Amino acid sequence: MKGQGIGKCALLGVGLLWLLAAATEARAAETEQEVQQIEDMTVTEKVGAPGLQLAPGQTVIEVEKFDAITESGSVVDLLQTQSIIDFRGDTGLDPGVDTVYMRGFDSGRFVTAIDGMTVQKTGGRKSSNVVDWATLPSHTVESIELLPGPHSALYDSKSIGGVVNIKSAPPRLRDTLKPSARLNTSYGSYNTQNHSLAVNGAVQALSYDFGYRHYRTDGYLRNTETKIDNYSGGLGLVLPLNGYLKLSAAYSDVKRQAAIKNIPGADDYDPDYPTTESGAFSDWQKPTWDGESHEYRLGYAQNLPIGRLQLGAYHSKSTRGRHYYNDEAQTSRNTGVTSWWSQGVKIMDAIRWTDRHETTIGMDLTQMFDGSDKDERIRKTGGFVQHQWRLLPMVDVKLGLRHETLRIWVTGSGAITGREATTMRRWDELIPKSFITWRMGHLAPWLRDTSLSAGVSKIWRAPDAHGDYNPQGRPAGVWLEPEHGMGYDLMLNRRLWRDIGLRLNYGFYEIKDYIASNSSYAKYSGADAGALRYSDYKINVEKMQRHGVDVDLGGHLTDTFSFYLGYAWQKLYNKGEEPAGYDATDRRAEHILKAGLRYDLFARTTLKLDYNYRSAEVRTRSDLIAEAGEIWNGEVLDEDLYDFYEQKNPGYNVFDFAIEQVLFKQAGPLRNARLKFYIQNLLDEKYFTSSLHPATDRTFGVSLNLQM
Repeated sequence: MKGQGIGKCALLGVGLLWLLAAATEARAAETEQEVQQIEDMTVTEKVGAPGLQLAPGQTVIEVEKFDAITESGSVVDLLQTQSIIDFRGDTGLDPGVDTVYMRGFDSGRFVTAIDGMTVQKTGGRKSSNVVDWATLPSHTVESIELLPGPHSALYDSKSIGGVVNIKSAPPRLRDTLKPSARLNTSYGSYNTQNHSLAVNGAVQALSYDFGYRHYRTDGYLRNTETKIDNYSGGLGLVLPLNGYLKLSAAYSDVKRQAAIKNIPGADDYDPDYPTTESGAFSDWQKPTWDGESHEYRLGYAQNLPIGRLQLGAYHSKSTRGRHYYNDEAQTSRNTGVTSWWSQGVKIMDAIRWTDRHETTIGMDLTQMFDGSDKDERIRKTGGFVQHQWRLLPMVDVKLGLRHETLRIWVTGSGAITGREATTMRRWDELIPKSFITWRMGHLAPWLRDTSLSAGVSKIWRAPDAHGDYNPQGRPAGVWLEPEHGMGYDLMLNRRLWRDIGLRLNYGFYEIKDYIASNSSYAKYSGADAGALRYSDYKINVEKMQRHGVDVDLGGHLTDTFSFYLGYAWQKLYNKGEEPAGYDATDRRAEHILKAGLRYDLFARTTLKLDYNYRSAEVRTRSDLIAEAGEIWNGEVLDEDLYDFYEQKNPGYNVFDFAIEQVLFKQAGPLRNARLKFYIQNLLDEKYFTSSLHPATDRTFGVSLNLQM
């Protein structure tokens, strides 16, 4: 069966690593001083708000230190505080599926990774279905790295918008056998509950951890009840030479109802819920979107004479069922269920030649399967080399080269005259990357904490998801070609005062052959299209350009008063004449502003205020005026003529407020008990989500957090 070799490769890799470790253990005493944990070549003072680290080309969210308004349940709750992240869910009470955009790009054009390994599956089946954020709880996460732009060779080629790397804690030695635990519990409006428990400990070099989270809400909209249960566990072994081996498993059970229409005057209107005119379902259909996810991961890292060697491997299965009644009598129910499997391995070696030179080499392999037959649909292989070089005392250079090969199997292509039932497509490309940082302190004393960075990298992305190559079951992937272009980022970083950091980033991306849906304008979808059937269902539009500015500012104004502020401006331009290109630029807010204030009113009392502004979301619409061949203004048209116009979803201003009280620092085995009262949407702003559903109104909640 396809894909069995990957398991053998992973086992072989682990075996080789253990042999290397055994061979070098005798030399540990002599070499440990020389091969300590390899760190970034540029070491700077931490700047940014508490729990937020700002650095050239990187933002790090430290989960336990970041002071959120509510007790975060999902990773999305933390990501939403960053201006380069745009949450686009139907409701703020459900983290949703593929609801996150990064710098204006959807889940197909930025990387979500766990411990450096890209989260991937074929997706599709009535939704994009690539990343279900409900399966990524925050209580098992140590930190989140945000890397804007396509400038790292270590990640998948789809990292056009950047990378969200979710990092778990590695195994660590402890000075006690007593385990530690964190307990969070909260209750809020609409019966919204979030309860989580995280336990970890160690017996000498053997570590363990366990996590559980239960979340539920009745929902604000009609028929939006959600229940989420996340389970996780892991065993780790601390190895010599700053190394570790970790095995972990996670299971998620997600039960979702899908929002339904609730229109005044309709027979099924319910005045207890807000008016909802958008959506595909009615009350009698009782739609649900339930899912399950199983995941197993292996992680290894160790300093060896050949460098710091790292290995990661995973296997996952997820299932999602879309159920609803087909008739008002409820005699026939649609019970479509889709299963996805994916597995991958990544190995890399970071070699520190001198204190000025470090080279990272590695490879990764991912296989993705779906359907009842579990046939392989996607296979990705990548090899990379990245060299960091302190060219001058004030200049760091990072040069990378990634080679990626993609194979996809397009099903249903037998509907195209002259094609077989399944068509295999293959692409490969060399993708150069670069990122340079110039520390400017040598120019003048007042520039001591100032740096200028530039990223210049190639963009290349082949159709690597079901929504690209088999949208709505159509074999569009037979005709598609990869996107390609260039990405440029220019960044200014400066510590202004105390730990207050400022980062300015201008980005310009040009993407040729941009993949876009053309189903509304397609002419070759019928059986009479013959050999051209579905050739215009999804197309490569000529060229897209993105301009963007990102501003991040944060730190302590006084010892008791801190803040963070982020602003993002972006504009996507269609540089071709295809109508699909104009459609692809819409539904993106041009301006996003996010800010937070934290003030320690008393020694144990903290006031918190967050602000979120999102400008109007413009949707491009079109009407067909005349078809090709018709006479218009005295001339015969060579192609269809459309009238394009814009519809706006108005912007909004939302404030959230919380007051937190430390109840006690220590009480027997209990520590750091914190009680919090919070109000979200403090001023009860009326606005609509990106899916045009009414956004959640003012809500109240209380949470308790303690450790033991």
